[in-house]
Amino acid sequence: MILQKKLTLLIGLLLCLLPLGEAVAQTKTTSISGHAPEYRNMGLVFQRYQNFLNFETEELFSLQVDSTGHFSFSIDLPETTYAFADLGSYRGFIYLRPGQHYELKLPPFRPVPQPQRLNPFYTPEAISLGIVNQDSNDLNARIRNFDDAFYYELDTRAIKLMASRNKSAVAAIIDTLETRFPDNSDTYFKNHKRYRYARLEMLTSRNPEKDIIQKYFAGQPVPFNLPAYWETFRDVFRGFARKTLNKDFTAPLTFSKTVSLIRTDSIFQKKDISELLAFWTIYQSYHEKLLSQQRALQLISEASDSSSVREIKELAHVIHRKLSALQPGSVAPAFTLMDFDREEHSLKDFQGKFVYLNFMHTENYTCRQELRLLPRLHETFNRDLEIITVLTDDNYEKAQSFVESSDYPWTFLHFGMNANILSKYNIKAVPQYFLINPEGTLVLSPAPAPGENFHDHFIKQYRQYQQEQQRKNPEKRESIFGP
Repeated sequence: MILQKKLTLLIGLLLCLLPLGEAVAQTKTTSISGHAPEYRNMGLVFQRYQNFLNFETEELFSLQVDSTGHFSFSIDLPETTYAFADLGSYRGFIYLRPGQHYELKLPPFRPVPQPQRLNPFYTPEAISLGIVNQDSNDLNARIRNFDDAFYYELDTRAIKLMASRNKSAVAAIIDTLETRFPDNSDTYFKNHKRYRYARLEMLTSRNPEKDIIQKYFAGQPVPFNLPAYWETFRDVFRGFARKTLNKDFTAPLTFSKTVSLIRTDSIFQKKDISELLAFWTIYQSYHEKLLSQQRALQLISEASDSSSVREIKELAHVIHRKLSALQPGSVAPAFTLMDFDREEHSLKDFQGKFVYLNFMHTENYTCRQELRLLPRLHETFNRDLEIITVLTDDNYEKAQSFVESSDYPWTFLHFGMNANILSKYNIKAVPQYFLINPEGTLVLSPAPAPGENFHDHFIKQYRQYQQEQQRKNPEKRESIFGP
């Protein structure tokens, strides 16, 4: 009994000594519901950003609107989460808090204009989702009302503030906004305002690196899930990588060495900001070609393995996976999709044969032209090559009608409004092609189109693969190409 009490006291003491940032987050159930007849029988996919550096998205949850327009869903959330859903021409966003219920009012459904459907640069109009049961203290209302007032001040006074460098004018604007939006008991909202104000102060600062960094970043914990922080972070630390790598350092550069370089500046001694800036330096060096991309990828991988900050380890892992994905020699991203007989197919189902994976849209002229070239490839190589066409049409029924009327003899799948597969294969426009070997490895990424001499490229890849297999296993396999 005495031992049990001692253990209880010891565990309690250890929990008290844990830093707040490392405390285990408590999940609470968040629920949403609504009635939107215009969306009846539609599937809605809510996503979130895995991080705010490369804005990699992942599905948070999906729901089905029933035939009367009603919908509901519940999800366990550990922290305030910025979520969004693409609703035709709109991207509706919302801040979801653990333990809250949201009765949503969706915007009128307006489909994406036909010319924009295949435009890789098209972005739906961002709007704040309506909340029927919202009161003035709701986080979404606070942020929306504050941002409206903030951007009015920024848009109307920015040029004058930059010209005058009048810090008193900025202070007056901040005081006015604080008078209108005074509640600082909500840490998330307080930090949102704080990093908006930093953008105002940047307009009048003659040395933003010294003033803004010291005040808003150097000694502050990093709020990894706060969009406003990252918007300001990117502005403040633009060009930071080049300055850091211009410092003297001894080769070879490693992630820990980059952290040490950051910490040579006395204001960057906190663990989370110094490691974040080290990772930011490496990440920027990849895109700005300050280091070779191969070396930068190695350093990002090191950060994923050796960072002492959990969020940075996760960030590095996601970005490394994204940057190294789709490169020849990497594993083809997995997927499971429905065909037009409502049967599921996974990429792994086709292992053992080469796969010519292509993404198409039935209303795209180029796609239609190139689809007409595929039957000859299918007839010539069907013993060794599986053709899989993923249709990206929004309308399943129209795509199904096209497949049935065309009677093409290979596998057609529908992307099923699954944004993840388009993200995994980085589909910004169609048509797009990939060649995957029998072991599930990308060998041509992107692959040539049927009319770009794919025939010869495939024969070359096939023979290389056969030679590799014969070196591993001398047993011969019959083929249309001979030994």
